[in-house]
Amino acid sequence: MDVLTYLQQMVDLASEGELQGIWFWASCYMLVVCLYSTYFQVQTRFWASTVGKIQNLGLKKLSHSNDLSEQQFRGNALYSYNVNGQTYEGTRISPWVFVTNHNAKGILLKQQAGIDMPTKDTVVVYYNPSKPKKSFLLKANKFGIVVTVFTAVAPFLSYVGRFHA
Repeated sequence: MDVLTYLQQMVDLASEGELQGIWFWASCYMLVVCLYSTYFQVQTRFWASTVGKIQNLGLKKLSHSNDLSEQQFRGNALYSYNVNGQTYEGTRISPWVFVTNHNAKGILLKQQAGIDMPTKDTVVVYYNPSKPKKSFLLKANKFGIVVTVFTAVAPFLSYVGRFHA
């Protein structure tokens, strides 16, 4: 069976709601999204750095439910930094955006503990040398990149194991 015939068969199966077709296309989606994310994470590891001024670092509550399990949080930062005499402001903490509930907000605090702060008012900022307005306070680490690659290929491996073993 050639590739185009197989892809058409997967389209047909997915449109009929069959597990194999849905699993195949979900695996394709995960592969594309995660491989792009991997590429971006690897690129950020080579970004330049500078010392900036931190104005705010903490957590932002995204929902205002009284039920603690319904509350959602994400990291919240505001910092400024200079590149070639130009001042920029940034809000992104890392390439990975985490949103957690009340019970897991410690993950966000742990992430923020990894930020390099030479003094209580300064922070190391990693920025894209070709687009200095793009910045983070944390570079993608090797473990995160490995997790992303695994997330890209695991659905395909399980698809092949389930439907072509």
